Formats: sequence, C-alpha cells, structure tokens
Amino acid sequence: MKKTLLLCFALVLFAAGACPAADKELSGKRRGWFALTYDDGPGYITGDLLALLEKRGVKATFFMLGSSVRARPAMAKNVHDAGHLVANHTDAHKNWFKIGKSADREKIFLSEVKKAEQAIIKATGEKPSILRMPNGYTAPWLREAAKKIGYRTANWSYGSDWTKTPEEKMTAGYVRSVRAGNVLLLHDGGGKSHEKTLRITEAILNEAQRLGLDPVRLDVLLKGPGPRE
Repeated sequence: MKKTLLLCFALVLFAAGACPAADKELSGKRRGWFALTYDDGPGYITGDLLALLEKRGVKATFFMLGSSVRARPAMAKNVHDAGHLVANHTDAHKNWFKIGKSADREKIFLSEVKKAEQAIIKATGEKPSILRMPNGYTAPWLREAAKKIGYRTANWSYGSDWTKTPEEKMTAGYVRSVRAGNVLLLHDGGGKSHEKTLRITEAILNEAQRLGLDPVRLDVLLKGPGPRE
C-alpha cells in the first residue's frame, strides 16, 4: 500500500501540524522513550505480534481500521486487553489527498472516524482518542475537525514497510530510527504479507535494548489525554 514517507525527525505531527520536538508536553525524548505503532489491523499476524510484544514486555499502539475491527473483533479486544493502545485509523482507508479537496470533506471525515470509533468501542469497550489518517494525510481543517470530536492526530517519524525496499535495507532504516522521542510505523494489517513486521519489530526491540531505550504507548509518549488546545 503506497504511503507518503514522512521523516519528521523526532516525533509526530499533531494538532498544530508542525514537528513538535520542542513541545513541552512531549517528554519522551527526555525520558528515553519511543513508540511502536502498527496500522491497518487487526490482521492475520496481529496475534503473533501480540505474543512477541508480550514476550519482550513492551506496549505499543495499534491504529485500527473500522473495517478490520469488524472483520476481527475478538483480535481487537485481545490487543486492548493486553494493555496496548487502540487508536483510530478511520473506517476504510480512503484517499484523503483527493477527498481533502472536496466540498463535503468534513462530512466524509466525520462518517469515517465515527464508523471506526463505533466498531472499536463495540469490540473493546473503550473510545479511542488518537487518530492517524490513512497515508499520513494532514491539513489544518482536518486537525480542527478532529479536535472538535475529541481526537488528537498523530503521524510518525519513520516508516517504510509498505515500500519495495529490500527487507535487509528496510530493517536497517528502522534500526537507525530507534531514537528517544521517535514514533515508528509498521503494519499488522492491509496488503498481502506482513511477516516481515515481526522480524523488523524484533530488530527494533533488540536495538532499543542495546541503547537503553523503552518503547511505550503513544499516549504515554505524548503525555496528556485529549486534544491539544
């Protein structure tokens, strides 16, 4: 699945729309934290991924599509019950670079977010509060619309697992990006094959251990519930 590769060094894009490395709320870099995030699931490797994360004793964030949650509600619940953060990735992974130019974009946005939200609540019993748009789409109108319905938006510092990069080179890119304050993006759903997600995750965690860094949930990294003012 083609995505725009965003390399906003040292953290995520959210709320104000700029790289928030200097934001006082973001204590992850100071504490030696970074975040592992997984998009488009739950998918068929999610169970194996949960087992790996449990074995390593770490928590992650799963940006789930409403359509994927409806297909695998029990797995969505397993993610939540294991203590990971379940976040909203809209319902159907539409092309927001096109929709964002349309007159009814806010109506479509609200429908997509709310459909996914309802699926997540039904499966997990908890309303998500962090939103990542498909393909990393972001714009001032969208951040304001998200804020109005109780969401903060978040993208990523590094990700490449949807590209045709050879796995060895891809893994090296992820390992280089294991840095305090960073948000790493991988996929546990969508596409045809994500077994490499397990191998790359293992390599990331090995590097984090070597550097003395701790992977945490994205809400912990961002340090603060609810949308930013």
